Amino acid sequence: MRPIAEVEDELMRGQKTETAKLLQRWRADPFDYKQANRHYSTFICYRNAAGNNPHKWWTDRLAPRRANRETLRRRAAKQNEVILTVAVCSTKGHKEQQYDILASQKLYELRDALYFASDWMYDGPTRAHSAAFFINGIFYVDRRDPNHIDYSKEIIDWVVQTKQMPHLLRERVSKSMDVSFSELGPIPFGEKCIYIHQGDIEHPVYFTNARLLHSHDDCPFAEAYPMLTFMRKFTKRKCYACLQCYA
Repeated sequence: MRPIAEVEDELMRGQKTETAKLLQRWRADPFDYKQANRHYSTFICYRNAAGNNPHKWWTDRLAPRRANRETLRRRAAKQNEVILTVAVCSTKGHKEQQYDILASQKLYELRDALYFASDWMYDGPTRAHSAAFFINGIFYVDRRDPNHIDYSKEIIDWVVQTKQMPHLLRERVSKSMDVSFSELGPIPFGEKCIYIHQGDIEHPVYFTNARLLHSHDDCPFAEAYPMLTFMRKFTKRKCYACLQCYA
């Protein structure tokens, strides 16, 4: 008996319509079609929409035209600044964003750099002033806006009352995001942290790397951080009828 894949390929080759030809082409390279139409597999790696070398791009943009680049880099390297790499994933666990941030910067500076379409859809801007990080068993809430909502209260109460996974909670009272990464204590590299926004949307966050600021490879200007080093390339959803026009 012939396998079903062989039969389907033979039928596709016999079709003469333009739609059949498009289907045949997408069957050979289905990445764009699956990405645009949300046909995700267990693991997927998105294309990077950020530049190839963001550190060089920011250095060239911020450095004074007549300044000595080597002097600027040596001056920055003497500060012993630490750069942390933070990866932010989608709700399904696929990496969507990645940033290099200085250990001396505040948590809310990373929060301000994050971009999610849900913050700008429908009534999303009305809840944009509230967010929280869950890092190493402690909640950090953005309290800059007086009308903010503390998302950690209900979660902490639920953990305490139900006694489910109490070992994950180190503090029963949330803290402010007005704290630098160097003051967090041990950084949980490789462990799953959470970013909560828009009430009930949770994004996995991972600390993947830490290094001293390199005098030649890293941008020496603090205003360039948090620096976007990876942003997933979005593909628009296409019409299911013609497979050519965007929906």
